[in-house]
Amino acid sequence: MKRGNILGGALALGLLTFAGWASADEGAPAPGPASSDGHASGLMVQGRMQTQGGLLSLGGGPGFLLGYQGPSFAVGLGLSLNRIGASAGADASASVVLFQIMPTALIDVWHSADGRARANLIGGIGYGHASLNVTATTQSCVLDSAGNQNCTNRPQDQTAGVGFVPVMLGFGGDYFLARNFALGAEIGLQAAFTTGLQTSSASGSTSPTGSGNLQLAYGALRATFVLGD
Repeated sequence: MKRGNILGGALALGLLTFAGWASADEGAPAPGPASSDGHASGLMVQGRMQTQGGLLSLGGGPGFLLGYQGPSFAVGLGLSLNRIGASAGADASASVVLFQIMPTALIDVWHSADGRARANLIGGIGYGHASLNVTATTQSCVLDSAGNQNCTNRPQDQTAGVGFVPVMLGFGGDYFLARNFALGAEIGLQAAFTTGLQTSSASGSTSPTGSGNLQLAYGALRATFVLGD
């Protein structure tokens, strides 16, 4: 009888222990799937640098993007400002200022299993304006009644401005070194189409008719910072 009581007590204790484990497992929340997005979503700041140099690359694309980074896309507003100045002694100087604004979108078309490496298409269209200002000093001389030469220096300013529509289409990729920071690169095509040309000088201003366009292949490096979770 004692042996039977001992075996019965052990069996009851085992059943109670198993029931306790089962109820604990049922009460614990099931672990969710591991996150595979690989990066944060939120406010995005992306710096961009054209890899080719020269005047033709100026204004081809935004200098940086400010917008939103989503799970598989990003949208932003691109801005760029360039200025070039030159002078020829104290008598002549010239400057070129180029500004543009471009809404831009990036759409992911592939990502790695951990979500840190991504390939995407990028496209944008916007508006820009370029202005040229030239200042030169001219000298005019006259003879007075005594035969003396009197000279007068007069500065003359000439300006020209042109509006244009920039377009960009490319393919690139990013690798998120951390959830909030990535480095990437892209290649593609850029184009610009003029919308109007205006010139002005001391004699007045004119708005000649005409059109122009520019197309070029480009490459760019980019660094992206995301402020979010």
